Amino acid sequence: MTRIVFADGEPHIRQLWLEELQDEGYEVRVAAKGDDAVRLADSFLPDVVILEVLLPDMSGLETIRMIKSTRKETRVILYSHSLPPRDLSSWGADDYVMKSTNLDNLKTVLRRCLISERRSPGSRR
Repeated sequence: MTRIVFADGEPHIRQLWLEELQDEGYEVRVAAKGDDAVRLADSFLPDVVILEVLLPDMSGLETIRMIKSTRKETRVILYSHSLPPRDLSSWGADDYVMKSTNLDNLKTVLRRCLISERRSPGSRR
């Protein structure tokens, strides 16, 4: 089963996505802060981390760097109201999606990221 960590500072958004992603068949853990996301990445070993760019305790860039320092194979999708960074790879992110009430956008990006993971050389799949 695909494992996902979803990190967002807003409790209602975390709950919405927890339920939505579980309904899609994913095993999901949620984090309210960047340091929580880093701890979950180390213990839960997710395939994908969906990460709000502006978390209460640290930036998305700092959070990604900490996750990727020990979990290089974990895919990261940035999730924000702001425009994406010009070069996602310099952030260590694999994809980006704008926050919106349209839940299908994030699901589409997630599926694309997972398909890309399966095709990558040295992938766990």
